Amino acid sequence: MIYREPTGQSKSKSMRERRRRQVVVALVLVLGISKFCLGAAPPEKLRVAYTAFAGTFTVLWVGKEAGLYQKHGADLDLLYIGSSTKAVQALLGGDIDIMYSAAGAVVDANLAGADLAMIGCQYDQGQTSFFTSSSITSIAALKGKAVGVTRFGAFSDFVARHVLKKNRLQPVKDVALLQLGGTQEIMAAMQKNLVQGGSISLPLSLKAKELGFRELLTTETIALPFDYGCLIVKGSHLRTKREDLKKVLRGTISAYDLSIQEPAVAKRAIAKYTRTTDPEILDATYRENVKEYARRIPLVSMTGLASIVDFRAEMTAEVKKLTLEKMFDNSLLQEIQKESSQTK
Repeated sequence: MIYREPTGQSKSKSMRERRRRQVVVALVLVLGISKFCLGAAPPEKLRVAYTAFAGTFTVLWVGKEAGLYQKHGADLDLLYIGSSTKAVQALLGGDIDIMYSAAGAVVDANLAGADLAMIGCQYDQGQTSFFTSSSITSIAALKGKAVGVTRFGAFSDFVARHVLKKNRLQPVKDVALLQLGGTQEIMAAMQKNLVQGGSISLPLSLKAKELGFRELLTTETIALPFDYGCLIVKGSHLRTKREDLKKVLRGTISAYDLSIQEPAVAKRAIAKYTRTTDPEILDATYRENVKEYARRIPLVSMTGLASIVDFRAEMTAEVKKLTLEKMFDNSLLQEIQKESSQTK
């Protein structure tokens, strides 16, 4: 075999080819490492506050327990803050990223000068029952009597006024409203005949039936437009954290789907967070807060928000100056719906 020394031209060509191969290998390594790093990046950490140990938070709890928020790229740190007022303060102060509460919290905060917005509400009507003493067989029969509320401006007050006005009775003038502090206090006052009616929700509504009170109206017959179970954020986060918020909404939709498909999973979450083991309470809580009234695509309802603003206006006329459209943004959910339809 005869070996020939490469010419200058062939040497140069060989070196260029070698360099090209080295560059290609380097690029492959860089891209591979980048892909690995991106894949290993942890989900975005977001602090979310819920304000009660109630069934209305079931979908949120299921999403957390089943890892569905992480699956969509958001790692939710759930924090319990015992009142919407304190949760609003935490949100404005930057201690949390999202609060899960009723639309009334946004109305009150924005009236005070804040800039909060809802990006979704799990429910668009108030879930409760209106109970009366066993001797009261109609709302009209409450004329000249008294109805208990937890506090003025609270949900129970909203329900009482709505029910009375719907039946052509004027709150305060025709039926007295007594502020009693809590639902258990309403039930105790009914037992003593200090009041003859009031709004009572699960799980205490089961106890109210045991005590012999009459469930005169249910969620369906009360028919109160009311946005709650809402994901509430700072207005500025609609721009700066938009993609992260969409991840949370995708996780919420997945959590709803799982709750419907596997009721046992949802009931386990309810049991864990409410510390309830009574099968009757778990079944009733699941039925009302998931199966019957939760919505898969939780768009904010303009009707429900307007209803809350009208209620607040009875006590504070200034609330009418608020622009409803500035208090919510459905575009994130609408984008998710559009993306979903394009992938089908």
